[in-house]
Amino acid sequence: MKRSMFVFLSLLVIAALSACAPKGTPTPSVADLQSIAMANAQTQIALTAASIPTATQLPPTLAPTPIPVLPTEIPQEVIVVPPELAPVAPLAIPEDVSVSSDENPCNEPLSKMKGPHVEVTFSNKTKGNVSLYLYSYTNVFGCGVGDVTLAPSESVTTSVPKACYDFYGWISGPKDSTPTSYGCLNFDQTVNVRQDDLVFTDQIQ
Repeated sequence: MKRSMFVFLSLLVIAALSACAPKGTPTPSVADLQSIAMANAQTQIALTAASIPTATQLPPTLAPTPIPVLPTEIPQEVIVVPPELAPVAPLAIPEDVSVSSDENPCNEPLSKMKGPHVEVTFSNKTKGNVSLYLYSYTNVFGCGVGDVTLAPSESVTTSVPKACYDFYGWISGPKDSTPTSYGCLNFDQTVNVRQDDLVFTDQIQ
């Protein structure tokens, strides 16, 4: 509506100017008037468009970036519960049980053996010192162990239980040796100790 009024007013102004102008001035044609009106209308349109405020484009709203939250490990206190200790009963030792420091009866000395005895002469036929051990076999009177010590060329007579024996000797001197032998002492007799063995002279036929 405003544009039509502006064009109409422009035409009136042009017509008035044409009437007041000297007659010698040529009158513009209708085409010229239309061109002038069109130019004025375009100018007004341009000014009107320029006066309209331009809408300012707002920047895009940034979405908040989620921040990862790591779970915090809470240390747990370990409580060690000591096991319940059961009462330990003392070991009962029967009073009627006797503990022997030596359970082998054959380690008893020959002097504790009962029964008949015989006289035996041990004669050292070497040049060294003799330690002779006698181990009796078990008989109805028991068993036991004895020993005889002889100097070089010495003879010793001792009473021993009537039994059979293992003999083990140790000779120390010019020539060390360990004579061994077996024999039964069932009567009075002489036993010669030599470097490597024993000789029962009264038993040799």
